[in-house]
Amino acid sequence: MRRWWVLAACLALSCTANNGAVFFLDDDGGEAGDARVDSRTPTDATSAVDGPVTVPDGGGTDLGAGTDLGGDSAVTADVTSVYDTGTSGATDGCAVAACTPRPTGCAPRETCGNGLDDDCNGMADDVCACVPGTVQDCFLGPPARQRVGACQGGTQRCEGTGEFGRWGACQGGISPGAEVCNGLDDDCDGCADNGLCCTPAITCPAPGDPRIPDGQPFANYPLRGGLFYTGAARSWNWRVEGGPCDTLLPRPTFELLGVGGRDVIFRPTLSGDYRVTLTVVTSTGERLTCTWIVHIVGPGLRVELCWDTSTTVDLDLYVHDPRNTRPWFDDTSGPNTSVNDNSCNWSNCEAVLRGTGLRSNWGYRTSPLSACENGPHGADWRALGVCGNPRLDIDNNLSKATGVPENLNVDTPRNGERFRVMVQNFTGTAARPIVNVYCGGHLRATVGGAPDTLPDFTGRPGSVSIGAMWRAVDVVTNVDATGTTTDCAVTPLHAPGATSGFWVTREDPSY
Repeated sequence: MRRWWVLAACLALSCTANNGAVFFLDDDGGEAGDARVDSRTPTDATSAVDGPVTVPDGGGTDLGAGTDLGGDSAVTADVTSVYDTGTSGATDGCAVAACTPRPTGCAPRETCGNGLDDDCNGMADDVCACVPGTVQDCFLGPPARQRVGACQGGTQRCEGTGEFGRWGACQGGISPGAEVCNGLDDDCDGCADNGLCCTPAITCPAPGDPRIPDGQPFANYPLRGGLFYTGAARSWNWRVEGGPCDTLLPRPTFELLGVGGRDVIFRPTLSGDYRVTLTVVTSTGERLTCTWIVHIVGPGLRVELCWDTSTTVDLDLYVHDPRNTRPWFDDTSGPNTSVNDNSCNWSNCEAVLRGTGLRSNWGYRTSPLSACENGPHGADWRALGVCGNPRLDIDNNLSKATGVPENLNVDTPRNGERFRVMVQNFTGTAARPIVNVYCGGHLRATVGGAPDTLPDFTGRPGSVSIGAMWRAVDVVTNVDATGTTTDCAVTPLHAPGATSGFWVTREDPSY
């Protein structure tokens, strides 16, 4: 049986617009030419603005919490919510359990810094200033409905090329939708299946449901259809939507094993939120659908690198030792001869060392085997008996691997440590890289992503020089008293003296 990955647009119950790729497995045994693309249009709440949104002239460039782009009166808008789903359906004279829907929480204007659509115009923090490349949690729905029923927040990235940007679309969450007979509060008003007078054939999970626990990178995550539908079925279909790297790479960053069956295995390689959609066709031909979010949590700090030419161009990810600001390389002769131990990189952070120095050691304890033994170099880590901390999952050097993301892990950073992230172009030819930063399993930055891509990242090849280097971000970790990474502050970097643009140098090994 041959499997084909198919890129599809996001279409799911209560589905918001999302830039992440959606992949599903077609088990009909067809050849590549049979691969089908789902061309249906996803719901885009940002296109449903109710009435005019006015941003008056004003200063407001302080990027502290609660700051907006328009002074004290950031926005005036009709408080009518664009999320109104109408009536829940006729009762047909049946007895309905009493339930009072909770209020929407819609307000006359937007409040900056909370990631909510306070004025219910279909856009979260849409008039608020932000630092381009940073990411915040958000929710596209009435503010009081977040984490009620099916509703769950997503993330939004600050877009722009100047000193300040504007928040883009809120992606990856689940917004209110019309009530469906599925045992779930789809419109997120606090009343499940209200007004439908039905016995649900399928029971869809809400956030926090024990049937959909958090997972870990490189660990098998069982998706058991029988937990949601117990009747006879003609077919089972599973679809998964990935994160930012899935928009660039030639293959998804996860696997689905056992496609076409009631139960499948989902195997992610990266942290983040994955949207899962189960569609069941019953024995009578009825089509039942559930959509939910699976949260994959890698502890500590995770830095991902992916790029559009990852099958032909070798880029390398470096994260600097937080204890010093020494040069990345000893000289400009090339990474193979001048790489040093001031950073975690391809030479000193994989299971098998390839440089002339020692394994990268920043004073942390090594991590247990469970943190890495299921990854690309699991056998090598098992031979060592522990996982490096920090460590690199795999080097996409076109020989050991191709078309995969590079992911660097710091499992137990200390509170207040500053990590600088750099990307070096070993091949030297054109590439459009993005760097994603996850802290405690939450996406906190996507730098270099469209539409704010690096304009030129070419240079001399690594065989003769250190070539082009992009100093991408600084990350300061927030760690609580128990040693758990709770968050981080990410600062995208600009060239010295500049307040915008990317910091790309050539033949410059300095910090």
